[in-house]
Amino acid sequence: MTTQRAPDAPPERVPELLLRDLDGRAFMLVDPGAGPVVVAFAPGWDAREARRHEDALRAELRGFGATLLVLGQASMWRLRADDPTELLTVEHDGVVLRAEGVAALLGLAAAAGPRPWLAVLLIDPRGNVRFRHVEWEMGARSCAITLLSALRAAARALRGEIARPLLQLTRRELVMTTLVSAFAFALLGGCTDPLPPPPPPQAPGKPEAALAGTVPVTLRVNGEAHTLDLEPRVMLLDALRERLGLTGTKKGCDQGQCGACTVHLDGRRVLSCLTLAIAAQEAAITTIEGLATGSELHPMQAAFLEHDGLQCGFCTPGQIMSAVALVREGHAISDGEVRQQMSGNICRCGAYPNIVNAIQEVKEGGLPV
Repeated sequence: MTTQRAPDAPPERVPELLLRDLDGRAFMLVDPGAGPVVVAFAPGWDAREARRHEDALRAELRGFGATLLVLGQASMWRLRADDPTELLTVEHDGVVLRAEGVAALLGLAAAAGPRPWLAVLLIDPRGNVRFRHVEWEMGARSCAITLLSALRAAARALRGEIARPLLQLTRRELVMTTLVSAFAFALLGGCTDPLPPPPPPQAPGKPEAALAGTVPVTLRVNGEAHTLDLEPRVMLLDALRERLGLTGTKKGCDQGQCGACTVHLDGRRVLSCLTLAIAAQEAAITTIEGLATGSELHPMQAAFLEHDGLQCGFCTPGQIMSAVALVREGHAISDGEVRQQMSGNICRCGAYPNIVNAIQEVKEGGLPV
């Protein structure tokens, strides 16, 4: 089991690093003011085995100028980046649990047991704990290998934490703050003049004041005439949705491939996303809103509901408009023909069998479409 202190957690203050033996005699004082200190508690520490990893440990320490102090069961092992290794023998056992204030900080009382374990503290020059790593079960790994891994994590934590109290910002926060500030200054620099108020909205169907580059277009939609000033490039789909508020006609692919925008021009099915509004002036336009008679559904709408010919419903307006025209055109002789004639309408939910059943019911029932 391994636990580590989160790097962004508030720092913990080391109350005192005065080490004592079982008789209460003080024999060493660690002064974190001289630089970063890594204190490792390792009852199973084997100094001879650790010598094989001494160069790797020194390399890690050299990266951030820390002193390493390993407290074993009966010895202490002190290592600096460029100084000779010091091995200090302690007269009594139990030194690992006698660091005042540190035992409680690590919860070491619960760790006492026959299995090897390792606890690592990284203390910055201000005496704050910047990294804490406790590993109760190391498996087949030696204390030295486990310590080397923890030391690398401690070095990363120290590099990110030592400078933080100066700004109280992480590197990510600093970068984001810089970008947002630059964007704000650029935006404010272009706002020397107040923006003009937006024009008041026009009621659907009423003539609008002509704008530069527009032409008057009269559309007869669902039995009503609407005169709009439109640019010649405006598609019928956008005129219906954005200018007349008839949003039942859906914008799917906007490339004439999905069929969700199907409407009728003089009873003929067309794709409104590929039809210029100016080209539909002389036609009678029917949208999905114009099929029902008041609160009475069109027979095709009722059949779609009865046969569950929809799931998400996004493609359903276009499916129904195509289905109505299909029956009028006399192309619903067989299921195969229905599928072929409806192939331009895509249902991503896969309700095709139910759609075919709904169309066939309307065709066989002889209901007006």
